[in-house]
Amino acid sequence: MKRERAQKEKGKRIVIRKSVISLVHEAGQSLVEFALVTLFVILPVTFGIIDGSILFYKWVTLTNGAREGARAGAIYHYDGNEPSGDRDTMENVIDPARKNVITQTVEAMVKPLVSIQDLQVTYPDNPCIQQGSWEFCNVYRSGDLVTVAITHTHTSIVGLVIGLGKINLTASATMRIEPGGPAP
Repeated sequence: MKRERAQKEKGKRIVIRKSVISLVHEAGQSLVEFALVTLFVILPVTFGIIDGSILFYKWVTLTNGAREGARAGAIYHYDGNEPSGDRDTMENVIDPARKNVITQTVEAMVKPLVSIQDLQVTYPDNPCIQQGSWEFCNVYRSGDLVTVAITHTHTSIVGLVIGLGKINLTASATMRIEPGGPAP
């Protein structure tokens, strides 16, 4: 009886040793599985979240820059001499000065972290009133709309891997130009 019991215990020991050895081999397999899951699932998802966050940040920055540029153009007051009321003064003096202020404002808002590929400032086509041979132009464009549009090309890290590459971001804002004249 003792002998039978000793053989059963010896058999249990052998089974326990085999299961411990198999657990050691399974630990190596688990490590390989974890490395593969990390490499092909966790890292791409993490980089996708980071890249998406950068893309969203740039879009918000462009939107804010366009809005601030349109606001700068809407409240702009010409600081030169009192202009005559003709189209030439409006198109060659006041509009370029307003566009310069808009460009400076947009660059101050956007440029530190986001590059600007294109900045467009547009106004309505014809702010002049024609009556017979007489033409009067609203040289300050009071009541007209100013539209600022900014374009940026984002190079996506994840997009290069999956084939998206570059994403064009565009933001625009339109505001009504406030009445005004030369700055006091």
